Amino acid sequence: MRKILFVFSLVSMYCSNGLAQFTPPGLGKTNTVSWFAIGVKQKLNEKGSVSSATHFGLGRISDPDNYNLFQKQSIYVINEEVTNHFKEHWAYSVALSYRWQNKYKTTAPYESDNPDARQEIRAYGRFSYLGTFNTINYSIDFRPEYRRFYDPDFTQATENTQFRSRFRAKMTFDLNSLKTDKFITTAEFLFSTTKTSSWSAFEYKETRLCLYYSHTVPKLKTTFNIGYMNNILGKSAITDVHYLAFDVAIKNPFGT
Repeated sequence: MRKILFVFSLVSMYCSNGLAQFTPPGLGKTNTVSWFAIGVKQKLNEKGSVSSATHFGLGRISDPDNYNLFQKQSIYVINEEVTNHFKEHWAYSVALSYRWQNKYKTTAPYESDNPDARQEIRAYGRFSYLGTFNTINYSIDFRPEYRRFYDPDFTQATENTQFRSRFRAKMTFDLNSLKTDKFITTAEFLFSTTKTSSWSAFEYKETRLCLYYSHTVPKLKTTFNIGYMNNILGKSAITDVHYLAFDVAIKNPFGT
């Protein structure tokens, strides 16, 4: 935990604005993960203070005994988020997400589990404080989530409901005067309570640390992001999961 808090302190000194890459979801205890997403970001009013971000993503995981990050298909995600930047330093978002995640046994040969998948419907909000310091944009976010889980036939899963809170610090460094190339870093801390037959304690669960390189091609109205995420699971017995992520965001295809 000292290592986690130290990294958080460094990031919180600078943190990032709403330059959004489609960051990967947490995929549990595995070794490596690959993530790809493609999406559209569209201004919804003339000032650009209200915007929509829609993306489709998929993730693959390794088996527990190797580091092949393309080994098995893990998750499909469809996500829609609408953001209102209502004051100079403040914004809020509302979002709805659907996810299908395959489940595998934890013993060799790591075949499909029974049930072999879990469906999730997620609703969340985000409250953000935004700022700028020289060539650095930063934000600090609070994101409450309501998650509902189902088996493949839409019957209620054993762990069927979760309330989760996420606290994130993010910073973006401009690398050139045109602001087409950037470094993005984030540190995010997740706390949750889950219902089976009764509710579990609300407590810390994991940390996600990201480093991204972002390149925008203005003529194509497209931004390409490639990055790494370290997902640190647990408190005493810690599991590190390594993610390689790539996403493509098309900006304002329906006009500015």
